[in-house]
Amino acid sequence: MATIDASRLERVRRERGLSQRELAEAAGTTRQAIGAIESGRMQPGVAIAIGVARALDTTVEALFGPEPAPVPSRMAAAVIRGRTVRHALTDDRLAVEPAESNAATAFLAGCDVAVGLLARHASARSREVRALWLTRTNRASVDALAAGAVHAAVVHGPLPDLLRDRDGDVVAYALATTEEGWLVPHGNPLGLRGARDLVPKRARIANRPLGAGARSLLDEALTRAHVDANALPGYGQELAGQLDAGRAVAQGYADAAIGTASVARIFGLDFLPLRSERCTLLVMRGEEHTPEVRALLDAARSTVYRRDLDALDAYDTTAIGEPLT
Repeated sequence: MATIDASRLERVRRERGLSQRELAEAAGTTRQAIGAIESGRMQPGVAIAIGVARALDTTVEALFGPEPAPVPSRMAAAVIRGRTVRHALTDDRLAVEPAESNAATAFLAGCDVAVGLLARHASARSREVRALWLTRTNRASVDALAAGAVHAAVVHGPLPDLLRDRDGDVVAYALATTEEGWLVPHGNPLGLRGARDLVPKRARIANRPLGAGARSLLDEALTRAHVDANALPGYGQELAGQLDAGRAVAQGYADAAIGTASVARIFGLDFLPLRSERCTLLVMRGEEHTPEVRALLDAARSTVYRRDLDALDAYDTTAIGEPLT
């Protein structure tokens, strides 16, 4: 049976005005079993699931089946390589042009802070294009670009592995260079110096999904230090974006994470650098002169965008906007 939403059983039981003991008696099981199911400590077997569903006058599927995926109420659409593409507008993308606007939408994927700034500047500079930032890992950003789901992708770190079998179809532009390393709370209260200290200090990790540059760097550091990832609290819990990982450390939910210097600056964290990485803007060959991509490139090369990156004191913008061979 699939993993259940334990809170649903408790909600329906209370709606029927039944106590755990009353439901257990009607379903032919024990109060302890009902309590264990509601707390998520036990998955019901077939017989118990059927008995509980009958006692509550509902179906097993309605009570223990997966919740239906919510239907996004707001979408943004764009035409990419002759095909209409739509992405849901989440809470962090509500400030967009009104529905009657004629502005074309540019979808930009990536996880670095520089991506969000670029989308904001592209929208501010152009009356013809609004840019929306889709938070994606390096790998997911490149895959979305290749699939025609976004106009451009920003990745950080080495390109060869990401562009395997695709480098001839992709045009790359330098965006900025930054550093990636350990994010730790201000003052580094655990005295962390690297991966070797994580287990002895009982440090909790804020991790990123597979395909993220931070995840690759973390796994490399753990391998070099001969640290068992399964021994690290939080390793199996993945946070979608760099800002999510930084926020987890800043708010005390984690003791360390891999992230960029810009995230450390934003949240007032201490930063232990590991390596320098270049952020690269990628577009599909032949799309360089579309209005959407031109708006992104113009914003990247603008003085005000460079100034905002420089203000974070975490980026080298010397070669920003230059094509890479």
